[in-house]
Amino acid sequence: MVDYRTADVVDKLRQFGPYKYLLTASGDAASQKALATLLQPAGGKFASVLPNTAELPSNVEMVYNAFSQAAQEEKYSGWRDWWYQDYLPEVLSKGLVESVRFTKVDGGLRALQQASEDVFNGKVKGKLVVDPQE
Repeated sequence: MVDYRTADVVDKLRQFGPYKYLLTASGDAASQKALATLLQPAGGKFASVLPNTAELPSNVEMVYNAFSQAAQEEKYSGWRDWWYQDYLPEVLSKGLVESVRFTKVDGGLRALQQASEDVFNGKVKGKLVVDPQE
């Protein structure tokens, strides 16, 4: 595992390359620049959850689309197959990724107002999940 917050993250990730496709889940300018650097010298593509906010080299293309929509496009079928058939099963079975921690709020939609107030008042840290069908 590589800690993305370290100053030498690009150098560490370069050891695992070369890369043709990358994904930034934060989508900020710093991660976009880092991925563009990792794709050098050959260039390539990376996907982002946010629109382009960084100046990119001419041999780097950023793909920006809602993940679920992009994954369904036929032109990304190779990437989609890799993501769902190879990557996700491997990292999930090996415990290499962690789910987002959350607190489930009981009471369905009736509890939504109180849950929102608790978040705004700083009583809750992290994510809350409300099941609207309860």
